[in-house]
Amino acid sequence: MKFFIKIKLIFLLTFIFSCQNEKTVSNNISLSKSNTISSAIKEASPGVVGIYRNQEIIQRTWRGYRSIKPISSNGSGFIISKDGYIITNAHNIRDNFDDPSLVTKDIKINVVIPGGDFYKANIVGIDMITDIALLKIEGDNFDYCLLGNSDLVEVGEWVVALGNPKNLSSYTQYQPIASAGIVSAVNADFNIDIQSGKLLDNMIQTDAALNPGNSGGPLIDSNGEVIAINTFISNDSQNLGFAIPINFAKKIANELKLKGSIDRRFSFGIQGQSYVYNDFKDGNLVNRVGIRVNNVDYNDSAINEEIFRGDIIVAVEGYRVESYEQIQAVLIKLDLRAGDKIRLTVLRENEFTPISMTLGK
Repeated sequence: MKFFIKIKLIFLLTFIFSCQNEKTVSNNISLSKSNTISSAIKEASPGVVGIYRNQEIIQRTWRGYRSIKPISSNGSGFIISKDGYIITNAHNIRDNFDDPSLVTKDIKINVVIPGGDFYKANIVGIDMITDIALLKIEGDNFDYCLLGNSDLVEVGEWVVALGNPKNLSSYTQYQPIASAGIVSAVNADFNIDIQSGKLLDNMIQTDAALNPGNSGGPLIDSNGEVIAINTFISNDSQNLGFAIPINFAKKIANELKLKGSIDRRFSFGIQGQSYVYNDFKDGNLVNRVGIRVNNVDYNDSAINEEIFRGDIIVAVEGYRVESYEQIQAVLIKLDLRAGDKIRLTVLRENEFTPISMTLGK
């Protein structure tokens, strides 16, 4: 009898110690997570800024221009160099109106750094297609954010969104507001909106809370390095935020710094129209749409000797296309420029043939 009591006592003590050990491990994990997030926020916060825009909206009429109303808005951004270059979302700087008669006038951008110092910002360049803008404030010794490598981001890792949601940082001496979460998905591909022309591709999805005003602010990793630009949220859902990978944003920002704009003009040197052709899918005959080449200008700056009249273009860089607008969308999606070589698939004499060409100016 005593033997069984001793066995029960041993099991009870083992269970108690096991529970305590699990609780200790859980507490250590929570503490480690808390310390990591706090350290990351301290590392990045000095370089996060609030962005305030004031402008006048005017409308073109047959009599000239008339003022509609002045508007103001706030957003976020982050400094990327000691001399005051700032990355933010383009929609923080300029509206993309559906009504072509509406234009903006006298855009004034002010930037506030943590602590409350305001600076007038100059617009270096804006790219509405990728929703990226580059600003500059005068100075030579600003705190700035370190940029990470978005190609290494993994689903499940901890991230923090920093910024000025709903102008709340004005109540905290302009210290950025933080919200933590994880990376929910990578390479979220919304393609390009043909109507607005805005590219929403290869986005990083996070469940960190994003609100109006977070746009343009950094999404940082556990090292405090920027891995993406917080850009938009799904309006009909909760905790569905999307951010532009920083590797792509750096490429656009560097070109804006050098040229002030992104030159996406190109030439194919061809004329064509949508054309229905027959194809087989799972043994069944189906109708598909491609672009039939009606004319080729071999004197164009494009190098297009492999294309012939009567070819049907069915894919560009592996993406199926049905119209010239979709070709443009693919080139924008892949960030291709005049002088870049591209791969086409054409239907020629009932065979799909791969060819290449170089985009002209």
